[in-house]
Amino acid sequence: MFKRKKAPTEIEDAINGTLRGDALQNALNFAAFLRANGLSPDWHESGDGWSIMRADESIGFVVVNRTEQWGIKPRSWTVFFNSCDFDGPANDDLKETAWAHLNICGHYLSGGKRCGCGSQPGKRETVFGKECEHLCHSPLGFTNPDAQALEHAKKLLLMLK
Repeated sequence: MFKRKKAPTEIEDAINGTLRGDALQNALNFAAFLRANGLSPDWHESGDGWSIMRADESIGFVVVNRTEQWGIKPRSWTVFFNSCDFDGPANDDLKETAWAHLNICGHYLSGGKRCGCGSQPGKRETVFGKECEHLCHSPLGFTNPDAQALEHAKKLLLMLK
């Protein structure tokens, strides 16, 4: 069960203290979107980032990296999805964006040498009708999304809401 824990800082403070340029503006835009849509970013008990909460359920996760973590470069940010159980129709552009951001399991890719999600070799999931294998327990990941990818990430989150 998800445990709420007080963040050492608000997500906006971490964004302002870490990111620069377009990444900074896009991340602040995303944090405002979360709050405006009742998807409160709550500090996660792991101490790695903020869970995107729908009521008492985490539907995603935001990490703001000051240093390299899980193979993601420093001074970056990532939106991870906990599920691809999207409700509602999606146009081809939205589907293509989702497929382009599939998060292949690091344990699988490294032959078991690097793991950010446990010892499982990845899971199989269907994403908008496409069978996908070796996905991480967070099957989608948007790292430093540009404005268009960010808009699609927002639409996808609302489809989970």
